[in-house]
Amino acid sequence: MSYPINKKEVYSARYPKGTIVELTEPIDDKYSPKTVGSRFKVDYVDDALQLQGHWLPPASGSIAIIIEQDKFKVIT
Repeated sequence: MSYPINKKEVYSARYPKGTIVELTEPIDDKYSPKTVGSRFKVDYVDDALQLQGHWLPPASGSIAIIIEQDKFKVIT
């Protein structure tokens, strides 16, 4: 018997509050583009499987990281 995987639970365990991630590819967003090396501090994983939190200086803005689309690595 197989059980469905709750991706939100898996990602929440992988990226707990306080985790810092760094982009390895840019985010090409019309209103808030982000460059390679931009760092983001995670607050939580939302229902759309996005990392919510805030960008660390010098980056700014409120764009979330889409876990299954954006390319990033864990720093801490």
